[in-house]
Order: sequence, then C-alpha cells, then structure tokens
Amino acid sequence: MRASAVRVYPEALHSSPISYPRQFTTTTTTATPLDIPEIIYHILSFIDNFTLSKTVILVCRLWFLMNRHRVVRQELWNAEFTLRRAKEIIGRIPGTARLSWSSGTDQLQEDLDWILLRKTLEQNHSQYIKRQQQRQQDLDRDQQETSIVQNKFGHRLHDVISTLPFIDDPLRDLELCGVVDDCKRLTSIQGALPFLTRLKLQWRKTSTFYMDQLLLSCPLLEVLHAESIEGLELPGPWTSLEDLISQAPHLHQLLLVNLLQNEWLYWPFFIDVSYNWADLHQCLRRLPHQQLTSFHFSVQDQTIPDQDLKAMMSDICSQSTEWTFRAKDLTPTLTRYLNELPNVVTSLELYWPERAHCRPDSGLHAYLCASPHLLHLKAPNVAVLFELLDIHHRVDFEYSRLYSRDHHHHHLNSITHPNSNNDSTTITTTALSGVWKCKNLRTLHLAFHNHGLSLLTSPTHSRVLFGYISRVCPQLRDLEIHIPEHQTRWTRDLDFPNLDMTLQGGYCLLTRLRHLERLWLGRVRQRMTFDPLHLNWMVASGQSARYREERRKIVAGWDECLIKEARQVNRLTERVAAASAAAQIYRKSEILTGVTEDRLEQDLKHLGLVLDVKEVLDEMDSPTYRCWPVLQRVSIFNDHGLGLSPADELMRLFPPRSSKLFR
Repeated sequence: MRASAVRVYPEALHSSPISYPRQFTTTTTTATPLDIPEIIYHILSFIDNFTLSKTVILVCRLWFLMNRHRVVRQELWNAEFTLRRAKEIIGRIPGTARLSWSSGTDQLQEDLDWILLRKTLEQNHSQYIKRQQQRQQDLDRDQQETSIVQNKFGHRLHDVISTLPFIDDPLRDLELCGVVDDCKRLTSIQGALPFLTRLKLQWRKTSTFYMDQLLLSCPLLEVLHAESIEGLELPGPWTSLEDLISQAPHLHQLLLVNLLQNEWLYWPFFIDVSYNWADLHQCLRRLPHQQLTSFHFSVQDQTIPDQDLKAMMSDICSQSTEWTFRAKDLTPTLTRYLNELPNVVTSLELYWPERAHCRPDSGLHAYLCASPHLLHLKAPNVAVLFELLDIHHRVDFEYSRLYSRDHHHHHLNSITHPNSNNDSTTITTTALSGVWKCKNLRTLHLAFHNHGLSLLTSPTHSRVLFGYISRVCPQLRDLEIHIPEHQTRWTRDLDFPNLDMTLQGGYCLLTRLRHLERLWLGRVRQRMTFDPLHLNWMVASGQSARYREERRKIVAGWDECLIKEARQVNRLTERVAAASAAAQIYRKSEILTGVTEDRLEQDLKHLGLVLDVKEVLDEMDSPTYRCWPVLQRVSIFNDHGLGLSPADELMRLFPPRSSKLFR
C-alpha cells in the first residue's frame, strides 16, 4: 500500500486573489506488476503489430511511449489505383517502414507508374534525412514527455526507454511485383534505399538483376528474394556471386528463383556462363561472417540432384526451420528426407512458375498430415487433390450433381450404368487418407484440383474447401486459395474455373478464421453475375435489418435441400453401421487418420453440408455481428493479391451497385 497527498483547488477559483484554506485528501492505490515499467515493457513485446497500432498505443501515454517504436507502418500501392487513391498513399509514405507495390498490365501506364514510384521514394528518402538532422530538437521535447511519466513511475523508466525514436521510420521493407523487365529501373531507385533490410522482387517477364549493385546500395540487407516467371538474368561471371555473398555480412536469407542459363543472354560481356552447384555449395560452407538461415538457388530447365539438395540442407542450413524448393525438386526422396529431419520445420515454400501446368501433389498432403509444427506453407501453384479433403464424399450426394457444370455427363452415366451405386463408392474409396495436423498454421497458399470431368465450381466443392480449411487451420492469418486452369476434354481449350461465392457455396464458413488478416481467392478475373447480397455481409452495412431479412429468405429456400441432405446422411450412417467390423476399423483409420482430438472430429461431422452453412448464417444473424475483426486485405478473382479493404474490394466486384451497398 502507498499513500499520496493530492491538492484540490476549486476550478472556478483558480484566478481569485482571495486565499482559501487548502484541502487535503488521501488516496490509496495497490501496486500491481503492471506498474513496473520493465515488466509491462516485456509483456507488450509479445503483441502483434496490428494490436499495437490499433489498441495498445491508445491506452495511455506510458504505453504509447513504450511501443511507438514497435509499430510498423505499412502501405499497399497498386498501380491500378485511381489518381486520387494514389495521392492518398503518397501522402502517407513518409514514416512508412513497409511498402508493397504492384504494377499494372499496360506497358505504357506501367512506365508512368514506375516514374511516380521512383520520385516518391527519392523524395521520401530526402525528407527522412532532413528529419534526422532535426532529431536533437525533437529529442529534447521527448525527454520532457518522459520526465512527466517518470514522476509517477520513477527513474527506472529512463533505463527502459532512455532514447525514444521517432514514430516515422525509414523504408526498411520493400516488395515489388509486376512487369519490371528493365534493369535500369531497379538501379534508379537503389540510391533511395540505404536503410533497406528486406527486398522481395517478383517479376513476370524476363528480367536482369545486378545483385552486386544492389548489395552495395543496400548494405543493411538481411533478406533478398528475387524471382521471375519467365526467367531471371544474373549477369557476371559465376564466381562473382560467390564473392558477393561473402561480402554481405547481414544477409541471412537469400532466394534466387528460376535463373536463366542461356549463354547468349550475356553476350558479348560474359560468354562462358555456367552455374556450378558444387562450387557454390563449397563457397557457402566457407562463409566466415554469417550463417544463412534460409537459402534457395534454382536454374531454369536444370534439376539439382537429390544428393546435392540433401547436402545443402545438412551443411549450409543445418539449423534452419524455413525451406524453399521448386515443386519438381520435391521428389519422393527429398520428401522422405524432410520427414527424417527433426520436426521443427516451420516454413515450407514450393515454387513453380507455370499455373496452367500445376504440379500434382507429391506427398504434400501426407506431409501436412504429419507436421504439427508447420506454421507457414506457400505453394500457390502446387495443387492438392480435392478428394483428399472431401473425407465424407459429399460430392457424391445426389443434390450435388444439380449444381455441377457437367451434371449432364453424370446423367448419361447413370443411364448407361443403371446398376452403379454411389453409396458403395462412398465406403470403399481408398483415396481418402488423413486430416492435416498443422492446426497452428498461420500462412496457407495452396491450389486445389480434382479428378474427372466435374470442375471445382459447384457449391458442394466450395463448402468442402472452405469448411475444411476453417476447421483444420483455425489460426490462419494469411490465406490464398487457387484453382488451376483446366483443359476441357472435348475442345481442348483452357477453362478457368472459380469457386462458388454465393451463400450456398459456403464462403461465409471462412468467418471462423477470427485472426485472418489477408485473403486471396482466385487469380482469374470474373464478372459477378449474382446479387451482391451474397457477399455484403463482409461489411457493416450488410448487417442491417433489411439485408439480414433477405438472407433469411434465401436460407428458408433451402428446406427441401436440408431434408434430402439429412436423409442421405442417415442412410450413409446406417450403411456404415451395418458394415463388417473390418470395414468400420478401416474407415476410422483411413478417413480420419491423425484426428486425435474429439472436438475436431466433431467439427468435421458436417463438412460439405448445407447445414454447416446454415449454422454459420444463423450466428451472423445479429445486428452486432462483425466478421473478420482484423482483416485488412481481400482479393477475389483478381490477378494480383495485394488486395483492398473489404468495402473497396466489394465496390470493385460490383461497381454499378456499390455506392449504396458497401459504404
């Protein structure tokens, strides 16, 4: 207990010359651990950036002073933004530590966008230098603010936040995505990036990358990720790369993806160009100043032997928990070696440049079923078989065919094979095996495909995908779901399927992901042909009484479907119960292998059913309901994944009717 004397003066008599007797009141307060600055400072260090910027720094002056240097300001700049939107972003660039920029598809407009980006970065850098020159004056003011807090918490606070940095930071994290095929462009902005610690380059066309100039301009660089879909040119003799890596003391993550090896690209400068994996391996082993925590090096049309990859994993990054491979390099041998490693793999990234020729699953599903410690999986062009997720065979339900694009084919099949029994297939199919164990997954970028003629376009397909992910990976922060291009059987043309986004398709099932911050569904642009009512629940205006009532009417029309669905579920349950003991044991071990928690098994009971969607919509039927409390970016059927706010994304999808629905 501690006592403090507080002088109280009547507010109205502050200016009165008459002397009044002083009044004293004694208050008692109980000290708590949160009153100790060192403890609260340590506790707040575990809080994520979103909560810090939106909640913590607004609590009180002390918490603001302690955490303002931890808040990372980030901006997203899409070249397709309107001029007004671009000006708003440019005005917020000063003090931004993380910037993601994406170019458009028009070549002429892209040139103008790059000029604007270059001028903005140069101006931002010069302004930051000027602010640093005035730092001493601002620091005096900060010390006065600190002394006010010290009066209450003592001089220990001075040891915790002795020198308070500015709220605004230099640009430290930069992502560039798009058609940046001119090496001079990247060179033109390097002078404005001396404080950069992370750089990610994702180019679509063949691009030239002068890494030596970049490392000289960005001496603090810690993470470098460069890739190109068509191929990345790395000029210079092969030994120069080895020399550059040894001269970058801070670099601990290096990813060079899809390099070109054609010698004519470098003529007449370097005629003899060859990538020698063995020499690079020896160079990386000799690094004296740093140890790479993550490393990837791949050459177009060149496969690294399994033994070399295994040597890299054991010699170069022996303690690494983050791995990056090309999809075709992830052979069964390498997959087995991943399983032999201590199960501390927290991040796995599989790269493959071609979307139309999506790599089939090479044990990835089985790996997910045996990797409880995995936190990040990025494989947007690696497709997992849909049937592995449909553990209850909901697609075989009779009503599912009504929504299939190829339901006519199924009808002909039932006529030509009248004795076929779909229910028996439900019990005897052996393709289903296991449920993912990575329940703590934070990042999931994955594609899905299926066998047969039916594309993943029916509501049943969508309900299974959305329901499975929302139940098995409830901690997701970053989610990408893609459907690869599909070659039709009859015309051999490419079809671009997209998931069903109506209410019956179960998109709302993803609202169970309460920590979701970014969402990208589909890469192919598609015109929305359904009513915006099916999606406007994403924003606050969609929770009005009017729209809730309209959604109730839609759900009321599902009664017949729910009845038919319940009958089929009961019939299937009876068939399983009447099966032999061996069949029951087989079903439990094969279909739900790895499900050790009764709660998860119960949650997956309604997977793929319309009933599952109805239960979520019933929860949403409240004026106070808000979905995705921390969601910042959404991209639906778009060729880039930077995304917009939910309201802005809905306005993009439904432009004629957006003004009244989403604001």
